[in-house]
Amino acid sequence: MDLSVSTLFHPFQKGILNWPETGQSVLFMHAQTHVDLGLLGPSAALYQPFKPYAMDLESLGHSAASGIPDGSYDMVLALMPKNKDEAAYIAARALLMLRPGGLFVCAADNKAGGGRLKKMLQNFGLAGVQDDSKNKARVCWARVDSYDEKAVKSAQKAGDKQAVLGGDFISQPGIFGWNKIDKGSEILLRFLPDNLKGRGADFGCGYGYLSAHIVKTHGGVESLLAADADARALECCAETLSKIAAQTRCEFLWRDLTRDISGLENLDFIVMNPPFHEGKATDISIGKTFIYNAYKALKPGGALYMVANAHLPYEGVLDDQFSAVDKIFEGEGFKIFAAKK
Repeated sequence: MDLSVSTLFHPFQKGILNWPETGQSVLFMHAQTHVDLGLLGPSAALYQPFKPYAMDLESLGHSAASGIPDGSYDMVLALMPKNKDEAAYIAARALLMLRPGGLFVCAADNKAGGGRLKKMLQNFGLAGVQDDSKNKARVCWARVDSYDEKAVKSAQKAGDKQAVLGGDFISQPGIFGWNKIDKGSEILLRFLPDNLKGRGADFGCGYGYLSAHIVKTHGGVESLLAADADARALECCAETLSKIAAQTRCEFLWRDLTRDISGLENLDFIVMNPPFHEGKATDISIGKTFIYNAYKALKPGGALYMVANAHLPYEGVLDDQFSAVDKIFEGEGFKIFAAKK
């Protein structure tokens, strides 16, 4: 759990702000678990596009939406992301959904933009913005009677889904590497065989860079499953592939690939560029679990094509799981593996 969620609730705990009253409508954007979450009321709407956090909420009996729920709210709370455009987009969406006189409360870690929150809200034309700090994070709040409509519209446009990389892809601020080509994925494409076929998958598809290449250049691929923990990335991938995948059946799966993937099986191939960070800390267990789950999802004789940063020690788990493993390239800070089940 991000400690900034405790900071978000801090003014309520101190009695500076009142918890929602019965009948008030509440939206919590980028919601996470917290002991006081229930005090927002049983009908509070929760938005959480990151599957692991959504599953944590659901394990406690809450329902989390993968997209921002439309509506008119008396109170909107938000855990603000580090990406500046995404944070402004979240704030703009909140202001548009608040009823006149509604309360907006947002928080962020100091190292993830907490120090700019108050200025950001003031730039939207909000009066009487207040703030406080706790847990090396900052919380800001304001009653919203009016706002600068031009600034809100501009923030919405900058933070919404949009064409990137010359118009070939759809992406959105906040998605990993949202407006660039990941170097590891670009290298992996150089070393994919030119005869991929059958049923395949892109584990951790992001906005769809690898998936798009596969459906455009591999006519023997009957179906491609694009899977990612970020619902926004998955939506962008789906929009991109809808324009180019007429000959390939495409499926999209919002899934935490570090947990159980029951139901995924008999795939002919998998491509992946697994993440290796949880927050700022390197966590190689993420990539290892991707490898375990890839093995389970492949049929006998199926192949995994994987890129990893050169310093990450995945050789052992690959050798333990797969019948044959080849390191087909190492250089430019990366290594490429081809493994057969």
